[in-house]
Amino acid sequence: MKSVYGAFFIVCVIIFLGSCFCYYPFISDDSLISLRYAQRFIDGKGLSWNDGDPVEGYSNFLWILGVSFLGQLGIDLIMAARILGLLCSVGIIWLIISFFAKQNIKKKYVFLGVILLVTTPCFAIWAIGGLEQPLYALLITLILTEVIRIINENSLKRIYYLSVWLGLLAITRPDGFLFTTITSVFLLFIKRNHKTDFIKITFAVAVIPSLFLLAQLIFRYTYYGELVPNTALVKVKITFYHIIRGIFYHVKAFLGTLVISSLGIYLLLVLVFKRKNAVGIFLLLNILAWTSYVSLVGGDIFPGYRHYEIVLIFLVFAVIIGLNAVKIIDFNNRKIGLGIIILLILNFIIQIKLPENQKAIQERWEFRGMQLGVRLKNTFPDKTLIAVTSAGSIPYSSGLPSIDMLGLNDYYIPRHPPVSFGMGSLAHELGDANYTMKQNPDIVIFNTGAAPSFNIGDQLKKNKIFNQNFVKVLSKERDHEYLLFFNKYGKNNGIQKTENVLKIPGYLFSHPTDTISLFSGKKLLKNVLKGNTYTLSLDGISEKKWLLKQVNSDKNVSFRTQIYYKNNRLEISVSPDENSLLESLVLEGKD
Repeated sequence: MKSVYGAFFIVCVIIFLGSCFCYYPFISDDSLISLRYAQRFIDGKGLSWNDGDPVEGYSNFLWILGVSFLGQLGIDLIMAARILGLLCSVGIIWLIISFFAKQNIKKKYVFLGVILLVTTPCFAIWAIGGLEQPLYALLITLILTEVIRIINENSLKRIYYLSVWLGLLAITRPDGFLFTTITSVFLLFIKRNHKTDFIKITFAVAVIPSLFLLAQLIFRYTYYGELVPNTALVKVKITFYHIIRGIFYHVKAFLGTLVISSLGIYLLLVLVFKRKNAVGIFLLLNILAWTSYVSLVGGDIFPGYRHYEIVLIFLVFAVIIGLNAVKIIDFNNRKIGLGIIILLILNFIIQIKLPENQKAIQERWEFRGMQLGVRLKNTFPDKTLIAVTSAGSIPYSSGLPSIDMLGLNDYYIPRHPPVSFGMGSLAHELGDANYTMKQNPDIVIFNTGAAPSFNIGDQLKKNKIFNQNFVKVLSKERDHEYLLFFNKYGKNNGIQKTENVLKIPGYLFSHPTDTISLFSGKKLLKNVLKGNTYTLSLDGISEKKWLLKQVNSDKNVSFRTQIYYKNNRLEISVSPDENSLLESLVLEGKD
């Protein structure tokens, strides 16, 4: 690479890293789902969600392997995901600059195209967001450079590089094979009159990537017993509602990246319809295929227009090649040059202020979830079964066996969808309260400790078992409060029952207004106040005379108690003689 391009590469990387800093420490909850699989893989438990429960709740196989490799070297997995994302993103910058440095294209056009990319928030947000988008975009960039070489040089000498990039893309995400299809059809069409080239392209571009996909399908079927990942069953339901939502997603993404998108689309249309440019046609085919696919599945729910990053890569190539062909901007005019610089600065500032990009700056609830997960891990037994709607942060940081109530990491739920599936919030429509209750979770957690929400929350509010067996506990740690639902009869943190002894955790007792329990050390203690009465109702307790045997608290506090049966339920009420933190009560039964 010439020195001027090398200097420009350094400048672009600095701008890119500065943009990443604006959004740091954003991490998506779904990335933490992938990291749970990676951690269990590193620990020798396979690519699994829970022990003995193989389910493919991820859709980024190659990404998980890459993160696992870095994790095996002792790197924290969140840091490993960020390192891999940054390396892939810097690799994209280097590839574009170094590729066009060797083409007959003016460097000013290359500079403008790459600057537009690195100042687009989407590119920076997902470099640190923890998901596979940077790797996916890197492979797309590699594919583009190889296809352009084939077109411009009329040579297939590097075609096996192309086959490898297509193959790796196919196992990065299930939709990656879409680009194998487009590339194969396109190259076979332009080489249709060259028999030898036709055969070589068929083998290298169609067959070899298909073998990558086939190998993953064999692994998936052998390991998980399925041909499609759970993610497809949870997220993909082609309905009119989802299609409209997906189209609106792209409209917002276009308007949110207006400068690069409008310039790129304009130049692309000129290349295709006026210049009949083969590269332009290939770029347009890929954009149409990708945006159509994303629209069919309903778009995306994450900040920063995640899926639009792939479109941006095609648009950068369209800008660079299009400007070189059309020459609509006179870069030698100083006023125009200054205007471009001002536009780029304003474009960068305005994009940061857009709501979809602000979400990445403001969204930090995943860290709250991880803090709760660590607290649960340190407080309760390793086999404590938690049921969650945020399947990333809490299960990843706690390492506890988990039920994903939204179904992404559960075999049963996506195979038994509600009638309304396809008409609600993407990836948050599923849920089965009866199924969840049959699993007898110890703790139910909505979001990162909030009130019941989504379809599953509405179901549980009406569920008899949930209402009878689960106690709402407002748990506090320093400045953080978590609303948790504890199973009174849970195997790991509910009442411990023998024939004549009941050990009852203090946090199961409730009061109409005083509901706080405090995480202290490795315990969750009920904050009980003098003068208040705390109650608990228990089913299935043998009818005998139960007496208070022992109180475990942070002080030597006396409790006034009432213990009696009402409607075949054991009713317990306790009132402390002074303020204290109650750990547990022990009752002894006498015949």
